[in-house]
Amino acid sequence: MSSAAVNGANLVFVGGTGRSGTHILSHLLDRHSRFCGVPIECRFHCNPKGLADVVRGRTEPEDFLRKLRGYWWHRVRIGDRVYVKARWRAFGRGRVRGLHSLVAPDRFEEAAARFEATHGEDLLHASRTLFYDLLGPLAEQAGKPALVEMSCATIAAADGLGPIFPEARFVHSVRDGRDSGASKVSLRQKPHHPTDVSSGIEFWAERLRQAEEGMRGLEPADRERLRVISLDELVWSDREGAYTELREFLGIADEPAMREFFETEMNADAAHRERWRKGLSEVEQAEIVGLYEAQLDRLEAEGYHCAPVLRRSYERELASAAGGA
Repeated sequence: MSSAAVNGANLVFVGGTGRSGTHILSHLLDRHSRFCGVPIECRFHCNPKGLADVVRGRTEPEDFLRKLRGYWWHRVRIGDRVYVKARWRAFGRGRVRGLHSLVAPDRFEEAAARFEATHGEDLLHASRTLFYDLLGPLAEQAGKPALVEMSCATIAAADGLGPIFPEARFVHSVRDGRDSGASKVSLRQKPHHPTDVSSGIEFWAERLRQAEEGMRGLEPADRERLRVISLDELVWSDREGAYTELREFLGIADEPAMREFFETEMNADAAHRERWRKGLSEVEQAEIVGLYEAQLDRLEAEGYHCAPVLRRSYERELASAAGGA
């Protein structure tokens, strides 16, 4: 483990497939005296056309700035569409999202203008400065030295974020693909989102592919900055082991507030474990199990970094079921 991790991580990105435990892990770490959890998914640093894509040469700084000042600054989701206009608030419907909920307009524009003026001289430094200009005050106001940011795509964007933030630690939160997919179905927000458990597993697998690409894009020496943590182990099969592994990776001691949150808020019921079975016959459940096992076999065959943890968690489930039979 690197010395930075031993001394306590200075920035943590928690990412995953969506509905994989990213939010609950951020809330857990926010209970620690070291970490301030950013209360929303900021996305401007890791989603398509974000900072990571600028650094990787996949988008132009001007395109990034347009999206930063529009979509990532203020948007309203109504049904399966997103409107980047404040006037939609007048309809009294939709969910308002964006950086405007965290950053005052004058400070936001000052940070954006600074990036616009300096990215041509030193892109990495300008990108880093923009991130901390926008989010750094949250930690300062909380009286904490480090941030935790929970946008799902941070693992997929690790190859771009890594060079910008050499101090960052990446926590890849994984979850049984059946439950992750079923949860995505229950909160379906966009036309391309899954409609049933089987398509939910496919959606989950595609997001894992993107995360794998992000991890493989990291320099080999930087891959120790990423750790896979299983939500299923945290809430059910190896609670203390997974909790300790997370703490040790981030270089933090146990604290009462964090421990209390872990013990009271993080459990199998709260995580809706095995929700994927709901409404399915035994025959249909068996089909889903077959689909999931085939995906696990493929992930292992292709050498995915998260495959050993997912397999271990699944084997524990099978052992528990056999013991209770």
